[in-house]
Amino acid sequence: KVNMRITVKLIQHDLLEDKKQILLETNALYDGNTLRYREENEGGSHQVYFGDDYISFERKADVHTKITLFDDKDGESVVNSQYGKMYMQTRLCHAEKCDAYWSVEYQLIMNKEVVLHQNLRWEFIPVKNI
Repeated sequence: KVNMRITVKLIQHDLLEDKKQILLETNALYDGNTLRYREENEGGSHQVYFGDDYISFERKADVHTKITLFDDKDGESVVNSQYGKMYMQTRLCHAEKCDAYWSVEYQLIMNKEVVLHQNLRWEFIPVKNI
């Protein structure tokens, strides 16, 4: 696998409140299945894995979050902070993977209630060599 340098734009669409926002636009390393990037200001590092059998995204900062999504069964979200670990059920609603973007719609479920329903879209912009 070849690591390519790209620019990634992450767009979040909160489907419960119907709010869209661009979370970040930054340089990333991309190898076809994995995307790695850092936040500009807070410096949290992200790794997104988009495989055939599951999708996961992880953010490492003061609070460590890892979300795992499966096609055919529920996954889990683990939030690890100084206050301990919190677990939630995850459900993948829809996922798209192509050369131009990755898109993941999922839900977080706590006590059988949907507490988050959002679509994340990572748009890829190739870095031009000057």
